[in-house]
Order: sequence, then structure tokens, then C-alpha cells
Amino acid sequence: MDALAASLASGASEGRRYTWKKILLTAFLFGFFQFFMPVIGFFGGSLGSRFVQSFGRIIASILLCLIGGKMIYERNKEEEHKNGLAALLLLAVATSIDALLIGIGYACLGRTVHRVLLDTVIIGCTTFLISGAGCIAGRMFGGLFQKHCTVIGGIVLILLGVKILIFG
Repeated sequence: MDALAASLASGASEGRRYTWKKILLTAFLFGFFQFFMPVIGFFGGSLGSRFVQSFGRIIASILLCLIGGKMIYERNKEEEHKNGLAALLLLAVATSIDALLIGIGYACLGRTVHRVLLDTVIIGCTTFLISGAGCIAGRMFGGLFQKHCTVIGGIVLILLGVKILIFG
């Protein structure tokens, strides 16, 4: 759901400039990181679990708030690449840090590699579809809010960061 909200915000802030290529890239990155982070967590097992358990939510919250704040701060700038590759990568990582904990949980529960890979492929594909739909919906309905979309998108990302920090 975090990836959906971030996709909606990205699509709304970019509007018609959000090309199909970029929609697919966004959906792919969100889906890939939702697939890959639990795999890392599973194979990493308990190596980094204490760090992620202690600071993962804080890191994700800070990243989302920084990206949202940057969107609000730069709302009047007409940049071609407002949501460039670096911003998309940060969003994808920030919205998938909790998935890393799921992978660690799989390791602790003694799940088999095959079961983990099946689960994570399903998670990644579902996130790809939901994120793509979010980008398209944001692109389509973002025009209703016109120049306020960037601010609204930034606020949504900041609220996501606060939600992750408070509720996990």
C-alpha cells in the first residue's frame, strides 16, 4: 500500500509528463524491491536483523519525508526529471524496507528457499500491478488538482513517513 500511495503521488505530481516508459519503470522498481528485499532478508538472516529492526522504520521515514519535502520545496520548478531515477530508487527502497523484515521473519520461521521465492515473486508481481495502476490513476486524476499535485504528493509521502515511524 505504501508503494501504491507513492505511485499515486508520483503520477499526480508529474501529470501528462509521466510517460508510459516512466510508469513502467516506476512499477518495475517498486515491484522489484518488494520482491528483492525479503530475499535479502531471508538470506541475510539475522546478520543485519538487529540494525533493521532498530533503525529500518526510522530510515524509511526519513527517506520518505525528505523526498516529500523536496517535492514541496521544488513545487514551482518545472524540471523535466522531477521524479528522476534517483528519486524513484529512493522511493522504492523506502517503501520496501519493511519487506526486509519479512524476509528475516521467513528465515527465523525456517521457511524453505522455494517457498520464500514463490511468496516474493507473488509480492513483487502484485506490487508491480498496483504501482502501475497507481501511476496511471495519479496521472489521469492529477489534473483535477492542477498545480497543487506536487504539494499534495509531497504531503502524502511525508504522511507515509510519519505512519511508518509511528505504526510500522
